[in-house]
Amino acid sequence: MKILTFSLLLALGSSAMAQGGAAVRLAADLAESVVRRAAGESAETTARELAEFGGTKMIREVLEQAEREGGEGLMKQVAAQTEKHGLLALQALKGAPAPVLRALDGVPAELAENSLRALVREPVAMQKLATEFGSSALETAAKHPGLAVPIGSRLGGEGLDAARRLTLDQATALSRHADELAKLPAAERSQFLTMIKESPAKALAWMEKHPRLIVAGSATTAVVLARKEIFGEGAQQGFIERVAGSLYRTFEKPINLALGVLAAVALAWGSFKVWAFSRMMRKRS
Repeated sequence: MKILTFSLLLALGSSAMAQGGAAVRLAADLAESVVRRAAGESAETTARELAEFGGTKMIREVLEQAEREGGEGLMKQVAAQTEKHGLLALQALKGAPAPVLRALDGVPAELAENSLRALVREPVAMQKLATEFGSSALETAAKHPGLAVPIGSRLGGEGLDAARRLTLDQATALSRHADELAKLPAAERSQFLTMIKESPAKALAWMEKHPRLIVAGSATTAVVLARKEIFGEGAQQGFIERVAGSLYRTFEKPINLALGVLAAVALAWGSFKVWAFSRMMRKRS
């Protein structure tokens, strides 16, 4: 097994080694380290995956890009992550070592590996989010697989910052309403996301109950600006929530509005007839 593994690594890196240089030598060391850290049968699998990745040549390219973007120090950070996480780190860092490492620095240690897996699953989208929004993108992806991209692409850094604080069910609900929230003016969207961060269960439950009010124009402004009124005190509903609920029911069952108008017309007509009849009877008497 050892002979097979190191023969493979030598074949992958022989042409690169001939060119010399710090990155080349480090690449060879890392290739050996990646396979060595895998035990038993997994060593053969890792060696095969490393070959599919591009072997020592690809490791060298990742290191050289890191050196261009952040000097020798960044290249050493790539090496450190590779020693810690193996081939997974190289796959995640390929193409954007500097922004990914910066984002990874802010991720809790216990979430680092899942962050790297998220980058490997969706490399283009996740590297873009990591570059724009840093650790909140990776932390959200690590905690809630598959949700960071739809939330981040629609709600940006604020959405990701809110999502990383939520449970999986709550983050799923936020993702469901991401399109609606994205259509709001920036200030209103920001206030909704602040409400979600401060009181996620209540805010998301309200959104689930009144989805159409989120995009109901002036009603949305009233709801966002009066968040204390939305939730009320204790079990008591606030004024804005009561008004918003009535408006929502009107949107949900527009026939109620038509029936209300018809009832008002009928009442007015009936009152007029009673008045006319009474007037006629007075004249006769």
